[in-house]
Amino acid sequence: FDFWVGPFYVGFFGVMTIFFASVGTGLILWAAALGPTWNIWQINISPPPVEYGLAFAPLKEGGLWQLITICAIGAFSSWALRQVEISRKLGMGYHVPIAFSFATFAYVTLVVIRPVALGAWAHGFPYGIWTHLDWVSTIGYQYGNFHYNPAHMIAITFFFTTTLALALHGGLILSATNPGKGKQVKTPEHEDTFFRDAIGYSIGTLGIHRLGLFLALNAGFWSAVCILISGPIWTDRGSTGGITGATFPSGADRGITTWRLIKISTHKCRSADRRSSA
Repeated sequence: FDFWVGPFYVGFFGVMTIFFASVGTGLILWAAALGPTWNIWQINISPPPVEYGLAFAPLKEGGLWQLITICAIGAFSSWALRQVEISRKLGMGYHVPIAFSFATFAYVTLVVIRPVALGAWAHGFPYGIWTHLDWVSTIGYQYGNFHYNPAHMIAITFFFTTTLALALHGGLILSATNPGKGKQVKTPEHEDTFFRDAIGYSIGTLGIHRLGLFLALNAGFWSAVCILISGPIWTDRGSTGGITGATFPSGADRGITTWRLIKISTHKCRSADRRSSA
């Protein structure tokens, strides 16, 4: 299995990645064929109903979702181990596969760890574009609104800080290496001096990459923690979401109520615009 295809190293775990990805894709097409539509936006592959608990379900009642999940985890894990093989052959550190494993951890949290903690595969998210977005929205309001979840606050902070740090880094590198026609390319000393002049401190060329990795990994990690504790630990807090005079029902109905409030508000604004234009 120690071979290349053109410039790409395959290896044993590359073969495993191809196997799991191919089988998983076939199962997705099979599950989609069993559904009512081929509209890519509306295709939905749901986990088993809650009455099955953590048991295997019939294929048409969530069993395909379970098999697709197994294939996805197998493909992601094999890809990370292939990265380990490549790093080992090149004598490099394992920073890339470790970083990729955080994304895999976030996915496994959604489809394995949290459902096991809640006692049923039904708590996993469905595979589908619109349906998984609806699932995220429902879970967000069902368990006290994501915006009040402390892990969500931490995750969003890391996401925004990652954006800021890497935007500054990218802008600095481009400004130094693309100084304009006829001008000399600047050195890392110029880059360090810029930030020392701007904010009094430069983290350095190696430091910014360490910081970027730290910020990005924490963004993914705390996102996983956010969804993991929603239900097992972080339950309905009875928040009104900051809307004065609003009384929200508990549970999943909160998302529906919020949507109705938005529709009512939008309708009133449109009615006011029509009256003013008339």
